[in-house]
Amino acid sequence: MTGNVFPLGRPLRPEARERVSARMPPLDAGGLHEIHAAPEDWAAAMAFALFSTIRRDSAQDRHEVGRHGQAIFLIGGPGPAAFPVLPCAEGLAALGLAPEQLVIVRTASELDLLRAGLEAARCPGVGTVLLQTQGRLARYDLTTSRRLALAAEQDGKGVIVLRGDAPPRPSAARTRWAITSAPSTALEANAPGWPAIEAELLRQRGGMGGLRWRLEWNADHGTFREAERALHHGPALSGAVVPVPGVRAGAGSGGFVPPRAA
Repeated sequence: MTGNVFPLGRPLRPEARERVSARMPPLDAGGLHEIHAAPEDWAAAMAFALFSTIRRDSAQDRHEVGRHGQAIFLIGGPGPAAFPVLPCAEGLAALGLAPEQLVIVRTASELDLLRAGLEAARCPGVGTVLLQTQGRLARYDLTTSRRLALAAEQDGKGVIVLRGDAPPRPSAARTRWAITSAPSTALEANAPGWPAIEAELLRQRGGMGGLRWRLEWNADHGTFREAERALHHGPALSGAVVPVPGVRAGAGSGGFVPPRAA
């Protein structure tokens, strides 16, 4: 590939081929997570991050008092590409998020972006921190990522770094993902299907990487589900995102097709 597009996928290792039905690890609280996406897949990456956050916090609500409704900080850097996609209130409500929970912050430099992310991660009133970044982001190194990871662990919140047009590199992230849009499955009478995404686990601390899951949005229930065209089938599993069986990382993906009324 040429330009600013990076080949994120890789074939499964031989020992991983027998475990394509592995559980999808959640973007759990108390950890740093990275999501890589190309510009055309940014909306899919945002939906994956926000839905993971909402479902994780909903699960914690059953065990913790006062967790629900905490602020979600969406922090972007300088330049016109700081926010390639801005969530709308209707879309947030469809994901199960109250629009007033989302706090959007724009910073003047990459350094300010990382500082704001660290301060938000240390703030007790914040539930999740999403850092939207584009390009190499030179200041995001091992030291910086360790500080973000430590802040997440100390206060038990999720910190997600969204990386656009950036090659994966060493960091303290607990999980690293690549999100792409996927072809939707046609409905009855060949009507356009629901939006679908593919989530590839590039790296997992203490676990196996190189697995991919295909998720399809179910607007009737406000959740992601296993896409009908997934290569393998298995039981429903619990987690931050409705887990589905993994498919081979070499599986192809196509463009995003928004749903329309039949």
